[in-house]
Amino acid sequence: MRWPRTRPSTTRELLRAEHQPRAQVARSYRPLLWAALALAVAFAALHFWRGAQQDGVQQRIDELQAGNAALAADLQRQRLLAAEAQATREQLERRIEQMSGELKKLKTDLAFYRQQKPAK
Repeated sequence: MRWPRTRPSTTRELLRAEHQPRAQVARSYRPLLWAALALAVAFAALHFWRGAQQDGVQQRIDELQAGNAALAADLQRQRLLAAEAQATREQLERRIEQMSGELKKLKTDLAFYRQQKPAK
């Protein structure tokens, strides 16, 4: 296959060709630059939106942790009250047993003295 011969370019054409591609290259990159800028703006907006969401979530977590701490303190107080009530109940039961024993002893003594009284 035979290539067609090209004619030699003039200086004017060479200078025009030398300056023209730069302008065309710059124009061809403009959409890419605009797309990159739009992508950067979209990324920044997404990052800001996620940050705002995270702030709301973090605030909710803080509220729940404060509520959890209050409930834990209340639970501890209730456990102490229950332990105190149990100890009081056990102490009262021991006192009742002791008094029941004394009552039995007194009844026995009373019965003994009643038997002794008619013998006089």
